[in-house]
Amino acid sequence: MSNGCDASGRVPETAPPAGVSLRGSIGRRGSRRTLALILIVLLLAAGLLAVVADKRDQHSHRPAGSAMPNSDDVAAVMSVLNAHGKALLARDAAGWRSALDDRSGSFSAQQEAVFDNLAHVPLSAWRYTLDASVNSPDVLGPAAQRLGGRVAVLHVTLRYALAVVDLQPTGKDLWLTAVDRSGRWLLAGDSDAAAAGGVSWRGPWDFGPLVVRAGAHTLVLAHPAHAGDLARFGSLVEQSVPVVTRVWGSQWNSHVAVIIPDTDAEFAAVTADTGDTSDLAAVAVADQVLPDGTVLGARIVLNPTNLQRLDDAGRRLVVQHELTHIASRAMTNDQMPTWVIEGFADYVGNLGSALSVRQSAAELAAEVRRGLLPSMLPSNADFSGSAARLPQIYEQAWLACRLIARRVGQPGLVRFYKAVSQAARADPDKAAGTAFKAVLGIDETAFVRIWRQDLRAELA
Repeated sequence: MSNGCDASGRVPETAPPAGVSLRGSIGRRGSRRTLALILIVLLLAAGLLAVVADKRDQHSHRPAGSAMPNSDDVAAVMSVLNAHGKALLARDAAGWRSALDDRSGSFSAQQEAVFDNLAHVPLSAWRYTLDASVNSPDVLGPAAQRLGGRVAVLHVTLRYALAVVDLQPTGKDLWLTAVDRSGRWLLAGDSDAAAAGGVSWRGPWDFGPLVVRAGAHTLVLAHPAHAGDLARFGSLVEQSVPVVTRVWGSQWNSHVAVIIPDTDAEFAAVTADTGDTSDLAAVAVADQVLPDGTVLGARIVLNPTNLQRLDDAGRRLVVQHELTHIASRAMTNDQMPTWVIEGFADYVGNLGSALSVRQSAAELAAEVRRGLLPSMLPSNADFSGSAARLPQIYEQAWLACRLIARRVGQPGLVRFYKAVSQAARADPDKAAGTAFKAVLGIDETAFVRIWRQDLRAELA
């Protein structure tokens, strides 16, 4: 899967095509700022998909060993991968190692380390499915020369599931190289296609040993350096799950995987974020939503350094906000106004806060006291990560959703969110207006007028 970011900052459709990843991120201002990013992920670069080569190409001059693998070769490699996955689930170290080419250099050592790093991680699935064979001589030639033998490079999907927290396996893209050693195929690399766009996904187990803590609603994964954070941050998520459920309802998988990376590089890998993540406190990620609403690969990724800089209220807000994105993910689509998505998450995030509205919306309050009131609800463009007034925009969205909840209750706010989602599929520009009429019985113009009055009363 490749990394990309939609400029609107909106959460993507509820049913993205295979190979699409999404994420919503906590904002870059610490305890109250959120910046939901979508990561539309398509690593299938030109030339990596299976290509039907003509006879002339098959007989062209190529480096030794660079001939395209035939169907029997591909089937043989997939058989090796099938046994490889079963060995991991059975904790069969010898079986796992038997699939590795000991002449492949660092790859074999890395994969043996992966086996050890996963020792304490409860897995309910780990298997590989074939997407395509890579037939480009520009990929096969250098790989064959590196390994000194005939090779096959396959684009596969790793389908893995963490026990309890994953209702179904999620999928991650890998481009794996196998080499023929005297008629036996062995795994020998995962980066030979990288220059052509086939960058293999990296999981937390690729970055070192993992320690694990399971709770009623959580499975927390960290490296030994952060073993001391397992209980503290696990408890933070545990306490936040019931808050989100009380608002959204029980129609979401409230068993959540929590990942605590050691480094910025690992944080970027597991969140698929190529931007500067150094000031993020937490990120919600997921891989796909199935037609029945099942969310695959939902994770909360924490940055312990930044979380430790926040007070208890700030940490709670961060986690409640991100959990809200996960809970509402199946009902969220990329046509919805961003203010609804982010305002709703901030509404839930702020529940239980001891801060006053003026304190929580300090930047917007300062403007209102100067007589500056917004004339309309925030646009999608207002949520650009480079926007100078991003704090005020999030505060506007939060207070709009807070006002809706005050008028029709929390269940009414959830109905509004779902009504916007439904209406946005037909006409994104009129989605909020349709939901205002259906849930509040007023049009958008009337709501904006009431909202402006409420901002003046709450913040002036």
